[in-house]
Amino acid sequence: MSIIAAGMISLMTVTAGLPEVMWLGEPLGSQSAVSYAMGGSGFMETSALGMLENPSLLGLSEDGLLVEFSGGADFIVEKRTRRVYDQFESSIGESEIAFNKEMAFFPGGAAVALRGISGLPGSVAFAAGYRVPAIFGYSYDRIIRDAAYVKTGEEMLDVSGQLNEFDLAVAFMPSEVLTFGLAGGYVTGGRDVTWEVAYVDPSQDGTLAGRTESMSGIVTRGSLLFAPRDRVFVSASVEYPMALSVSPENSGDPADWNTLSNEDYDLDMPMTVKLGALYVPGNNLRSRVTGDFFWSNEGSLQFEDASLGLSNSWGMSFGVENTLPGGPTARFGFSYRRSPIAASLDRMSFTTGLGFRTGDWNLDVAGSFSPDRWMQTEVAGLPSFVSGDSLTVEETDTRIMFSISRAFRL
Repeated sequence: MSIIAAGMISLMTVTAGLPEVMWLGEPLGSQSAVSYAMGGSGFMETSALGMLENPSLLGLSEDGLLVEFSGGADFIVEKRTRRVYDQFESSIGESEIAFNKEMAFFPGGAAVALRGISGLPGSVAFAAGYRVPAIFGYSYDRIIRDAAYVKTGEEMLDVSGQLNEFDLAVAFMPSEVLTFGLAGGYVTGGRDVTWEVAYVDPSQDGTLAGRTESMSGIVTRGSLLFAPRDRVFVSASVEYPMALSVSPENSGDPADWNTLSNEDYDLDMPMTVKLGALYVPGNNLRSRVTGDFFWSNEGSLQFEDASLGLSNSWGMSFGVENTLPGGPTARFGFSYRRSPIAASLDRMSFTTGLGFRTGDWNLDVAGSFSPDRWMQTEVAGLPSFVSGDSLTVEETDTRIMFSISRAFRL
């Protein structure tokens, strides 16, 4: 679910200042470590958590009760360098002005899927659960220096929070080759931002400002699963979020957050279309191959009849799973996501993972690595920007996710 958060700054539509995660939220993609290791998308994952995102996958579930839990950790390393000039205004190299490291833990989700219960038609299946569609997490620390590169102060920016989604899903299977799925969810959460600036000179007033935003809304999904032949499954879905209600509150020193509004307001959310496929070759390795594509219409979003200046975003993922003889299940994948703000903020990820079976339980672990590089050209409200200057930002995002699942025969 792509969320356009209330704190998005308009200048980011033409510049790449701070990473979009602090304003738009970082989509988690899959909430299951199984599909996270296969490209990071849960759209074609036949797990309890995957069925919340694509309810038509309930058509592939077996009779009984399936339960799943997941969570993970994110480790981000960011380096910022500024060009250094001599007295003749010729560039003589780069100076590192910030080196930030941050590690945070997050819940992935918890879900149950149910099919084949006595007294209910065998052509109907259900799922319910909790998932985290996006997280807000960013920490920025740097030393402020003057033209002679003497330390004059320190600046800190910290962003935290997440969106929570509580879902119900149902699927109808009129035949073995066709499944229709419907799902709805209540979205709630918030984001906290703290900005602090302290100067060496005690006569200079520093800054300590905060902003808290609570958010709530409704999201609906409809999907279709089609099996044109044995071991081949194709799915399509439409995700339509209702307007997100936002309640902001500022505290501390006055700060120019350059936000959409300081009063309660509703913000339209983008519609997302997804297509995906699952292929099971039926070989001795019990392989699975998945791929999917999404398109989201952020470019049409407006606030008070004015365009937000975003572009339509799209993304794709691909993954492969093989069960090693006498050993664990090995997975790997790749994903690419187009940013609605600027091409320099596009995200590419490489993923891998392993799955183990312990008794009746399945234990899975996945990891992803995302390298990023962009130029900071302007940041409204922050003293880190010097007119006419530019910063090179290099960032790596390493994420680990765990999940545990079990099927109960009823």
